[in-house]
Amino acid sequence: MTTFATKRRHSAVPGLLACFCVAVAAGCAAADPAPEGGRAAVVVEADAVMRDQVVALGRDLELRGEARSDVVVLSGDARIDGTVAGDVIVLGGDVHLGPPARLRGDVFVLGGEVNAGSGAAVEGRTVAYPRAPSSWLVLAEGPLLGRSPLSSAAALLNLALLLAWLLVSVVLVWGFDSSLTVTAQSVLERPFRNFFAGLVAVLAVGLTFGLLTATAPALVGAPLLVVCAAAAIVCKLWGTVAVFMAVGTRLLPNRPGIASRPMAAVFVGLLALGVVKMTPYLGGWTWTIVTCVGIGAALDSRLGRREPWFDGLT
Repeated sequence: MTTFATKRRHSAVPGLLACFCVAVAAGCAAADPAPEGGRAAVVVEADAVMRDQVVALGRDLELRGEARSDVVVLSGDARIDGTVAGDVIVLGGDVHLGPPARLRGDVFVLGGEVNAGSGAAVEGRTVAYPRAPSSWLVLAEGPLLGRSPLSSAAALLNLALLLAWLLVSVVLVWGFDSSLTVTAQSVLERPFRNFFAGLVAVLAVGLTFGLLTATAPALVGAPLLVVCAAAAIVCKLWGTVAVFMAVGTRLLPNRPGIASRPMAAVFVGLLALGVVKMTPYLGGWTWTIVTCVGIGAALDSRLGRREPWFDGLT
């Protein structure tokens, strides 16, 4: 049985490597940008009731019915003419509230504006930061923003980022494998909760930057900006490597557990997600989700400590 599992493992890794090479070649070969448009909006009709979160990735959202939870739009506009019981979160787009719109929660917009028609009602807060850079959407994926996903430059940048992630993964697993295992376990147990927690964290960081740059004196604001940026980068790096570990654990044969083979799990997870990353369009959105889940898991596990952040100060 052990021999069979070993053969499966040795045959799976070359297969993933082959897929990775094919994806790199396909990305480099398609140098012409793809035509824009044709991406249908996510539509919730007037007689529809959505009980779970409504999420639109890279598309507009038209909500005429009822959403009983949160509404999230990434890189798209939200047109709301119905009822939302939770919060409305939009990154990289505008929010348009029609006269019949009824929002019981808050409205957070990063990189866009809120346009409310006469008669629209928002019971919570309305916060918008139109000048926020779109790179906040994916943090470390910033070098790819504004480039065609089918260009050879994007493929080469993707490959460079994957090599950088390999180096970061080796360093973190070598020094903090037990703590990373705790965070990876959080990814496996609570992926959806971590996604929304990470999304809110990215939004909070962007709004904090906007507030500090607009109101705080340079002598006070500059150090706070550095601390805020450092915390965001640490959570991004830590959480993303933990996602690699969680994905690799699911892909390894027999699933022996995260703690038994952390380096192998991280390598297989990075390889699998690397294949997806080299895929035009799908790769960018998949890694945006990875970013949000990773940041949420890093916060949920307290960077693998499972204790209050400031426990040592009390």
